[in-house]
Amino acid sequence: MINRYCTLLFLLTSLFSFSQIQEQHSVYFDVDKDEFSFSEGRQLNAFFDNLLYKPILDVKILGYCDDRGSYEYNMDLSNRRVETVTNWLQNHDIQTDHISKIIEGRGEVALEKNSQESLENERAQNRRVDLTFTLRKEYVDRIEIKQLERSKLTQKQKEFIDEYEEKVVDKIINEPDSKESIPVLPLNNSIDKEDEITAVKVNKNTKAATTAANTPEEQDEYLDIPTKLDPPIDNTKEPFKSLLRKNIKKGEIIRLENVLFYKGRSKLIEESQPILERIAEILLAREDIEFEIHGHVCCINPAYKDAYNRDTKKTNLSVDRAKTIFKKLRERGIDPRRMKFKGFGRTKPLGGPDKNDRRVELYITKINK
Repeated sequence: MINRYCTLLFLLTSLFSFSQIQEQHSVYFDVDKDEFSFSEGRQLNAFFDNLLYKPILDVKILGYCDDRGSYEYNMDLSNRRVETVTNWLQNHDIQTDHISKIIEGRGEVALEKNSQESLENERAQNRRVDLTFTLRKEYVDRIEIKQLERSKLTQKQKEFIDEYEEKVVDKIINEPDSKESIPVLPLNNSIDKEDEITAVKVNKNTKAATTAANTPEEQDEYLDIPTKLDPPIDNTKEPFKSLLRKNIKKGEIIRLENVLFYKGRSKLIEESQPILERIAEILLAREDIEFEIHGHVCCINPAYKDAYNRDTKKTNLSVDRAKTIFKKLRERGIDPRRMKFKGFGRTKPLGGPDKNDRRVELYITKINK
């Protein structure tokens, strides 16, 4: 019980508190090559251009090869691939002292009972360099726009992000040990503070204050569905609040945040079990909705429609991850007639960093009145 309490407390705390922010991208290489292709370079450029605060980001580079070749050869090839990416970053204003490198002579590969097609798929996925860009927690604590992706900014944020980004980088480089916050509003006198500060309007008849900046979701009514989890989830920190909306609509998509799988597998990590329990509690109580479970993946060779699943030895990872959630919900009492599962491989990217495409979602197909 103590272990379960600690695990759940850690999960819920991590869901609703800011720590460091990370974005990831993978660069793939052809067989025995240490220079990436034009198309890979174009994808790397697009990813990199979308990043914010680049001069103050830490970058971890992890290089892999496939399973063929001697240990010495693979280590050398992995190292050359890492150096290729390192040089590219240095040519794009990333400082050497912000870069750390890890060399793996070969990637993981399941060789037993493996078809030649799935084996080649696995090998293609292992010929890569993984990049992880991190904004440290102490920097995150100082800034107001806690986002590394330009594409995810609001329209108002996009209007002044260039100036704000420049100020953040300058402040942190020149005052690295300061804990002083770096505000947005003083940057640009043309920004009307009423656009950023909540404007309260009072209805003369009811004397009720309503917030002009409220979104439709904030004005919605929500179901109160109790939990048997120990400790219970604080209603103010409900991880699946959107699933509790009384006026939920057909066609809505609810991403299952922090429902995570082991790398390259369709098995859930243990820490995701309490989160899945909460999803099941809500869906058991919400007999009014029917839904599909959608699985998505990223970081695979474009020649393949789906990622290789080490558990099934087949190229069907997105399907099997969705199927895993289907089975888990059915085991917890959800009527299987209310749900279906589908895998979409990497055919529905969100347009940002690859890690956002490693996701499982609920797609609402019907509302039963």
